[in-house]
Amino acid sequence: MKSLARLASLVCGQVSNSSQSCKFKPGKFGRSSTGPSLNYSRSDLHSIYHYTSGYWLCNDKEHREARSATFNVPAFCQLAAEAVGANAVTDMVKINESLNRVFLLRFDTGREAIARFPTSLAGPPHFATASEVATIDFLRRRLAFPIPRVLAWSSRVDSTDVGAEFMLMEKASGSLLGDAWGDISRRERGKFARTLGQYERQLLQLDFTHYGSLYYKRDVPARLRAPTLLEGLPPDDELNSMFCIGPIARRDFWEAERMTMDIDRGPWRTAEDYMTAVARREQEWISRFGTAHILDDPNRVLPGQGTRDDHIDWLSTYTTLVPILVPPHREQKRPVMWHPDLHAGNIFVTHSKAKRKITPTVPLTVSSIIDWQGTCVGPAFLQLKVPPTYRTDDVPPGVRLPALPKNMDTLSMSEKEEVEDEHKRRILHKSYEVSAFPLSILNMKAREERVHLEDIAQVTWKYGLTPCRIFQDGNVPCIRALGDIVPGTMCPVQYSEEEREDLEAQHA
Repeated sequence: MKSLARLASLVCGQVSNSSQSCKFKPGKFGRSSTGPSLNYSRSDLHSIYHYTSGYWLCNDKEHREARSATFNVPAFCQLAAEAVGANAVTDMVKINESLNRVFLLRFDTGREAIARFPTSLAGPPHFATASEVATIDFLRRRLAFPIPRVLAWSSRVDSTDVGAEFMLMEKASGSLLGDAWGDISRRERGKFARTLGQYERQLLQLDFTHYGSLYYKRDVPARLRAPTLLEGLPPDDELNSMFCIGPIARRDFWEAERMTMDIDRGPWRTAEDYMTAVARREQEWISRFGTAHILDDPNRVLPGQGTRDDHIDWLSTYTTLVPILVPPHREQKRPVMWHPDLHAGNIFVTHSKAKRKITPTVPLTVSSIIDWQGTCVGPAFLQLKVPPTYRTDDVPPGVRLPALPKNMDTLSMSEKEEVEDEHKRRILHKSYEVSAFPLSILNMKAREERVHLEDIAQVTWKYGLTPCRIFQDGNVPCIRALGDIVPGTMCPVQYSEEEREDLEAQHA
């Protein structure tokens, strides 16, 4: 599926400008005794509201419109200044824009904060913002997790004069891991893989009772709340009175027409119910709306795209497999919260105070982890994933470190260097896994195949049917891996020799 996504990006991709940030001059968004200043230009507003980092080779207008975010600038600046105890916003710098419009704010007191406004691509109105704010508060309270504090927020467009959903947060302390990664030695990267894994492992202390997303109770109707929150939590505990598990706020459950569809978004009591809901959601969407989407381009033709009926039939097959794909052991399928996008741009680390930079002599320490948008509670065997910074392919399961191939002596110098480099990346991947994952997940057989099937069940129409049925080695997954998933059981889905050959030809 990665190769198909990469193809879509190349053919229908984005061309970026050289700089993404956009700075507005000090004082333009100040607040005086006579009220907020309004002396900013129309071009300033265009940069604030609209995407300016590049353009798309196709469907440019649609992509830009989907990434716009408008709001009352003076009202927000006044609210932000009051939230931090300042008189005025002196600088407003756009630092990121895609799913969200993100600004660095500076105040007349010298303090800084981060403002974020979701676009229509960020997730469901109200639920995405409300869930992220509650998740941050919950993790700070329960685990003292290093997440910047939310200073002000609104998940209802009409609840403030700002006229939009927003979050105002403390600026994360430390330095972005992504900015320093190239200067960090491989040995230090290995140490930090274990450090980061230990941080995420703390999330496993939270023994949730249902699958879905976390909210303040006041933000979710009673009929959409799970009756319990954590296993063994006393009914009179403060957390029980404040928080609940409600509908999942993950984007794929709300994308495009799904936003208005009456579908099952949880909360769910079992992993089987969650996985079945994914397939039935896609079946209903495909049957009603399976037409061109934002990634479509007349020059892009995917092999094995299939008809609506083909996709609906395959998703029916997937639901047949769900009881087999869900592992029998509770520790492998229990409801678990995990960061959904822990890349190097969402991790902040402390730096050497002496040299004001990260050096190999100073062990890296996590200072902040940001961007919890779309966080949900899901089955452990599907949720627990290695962050992109350390993730690589062909890493064997279990706790043993990957070994070099036995034929190293027969390789050329350049081949040895390539193999050794990949081997080192697999060691880093495994170091994170061993630090973060419990043994029940590390030793789980055919976990990759189960995760792959659940992933592609969410996007069959977008990427075609071929990846649903086949892996890169040309084998039908439910047949190849069934012996590891349910030993001795015949797969309920069978393909003829002719069908296998056809699938392999499409994937070649």
